[in-house]
Amino acid sequence: MKKSSAAEPNNKGYVFRLFVAGAELHSMKAKDNLEKLCASRIREPFEIEIVDVLESYKVALENKIFLTPALIMVSPAPAVTIFGNLNETEKVIRALRLGGND
Repeated sequence: MKKSSAAEPNNKGYVFRLFVAGAELHSMKAKDNLEKLCASRIREPFEIEIVDVLESYKVALENKIFLTPALIMVSPAPAVTIFGNLNETEKVIRALRLGGND
């Protein structure tokens, strides 16, 4: 697992932390949906950190994540948390503030 520093948001652009439960179907769909969304909507640098709660449960607890899949947009601030497989693209775009004039 790769950790990022909240002190570096300008260097990395968008930082997402996706919490998954191994290779569980909904977790894999969330990962795929996030990768597609980032590829199509974000022009500046972005980072996706994948946290498998089966291997790194302490990181999940530190982030107050108790169910998966869960996505935290770490930066830019303010942080946003979304639960589910991210299949409702328009709602995810609005929640992550990716709409409008990118």
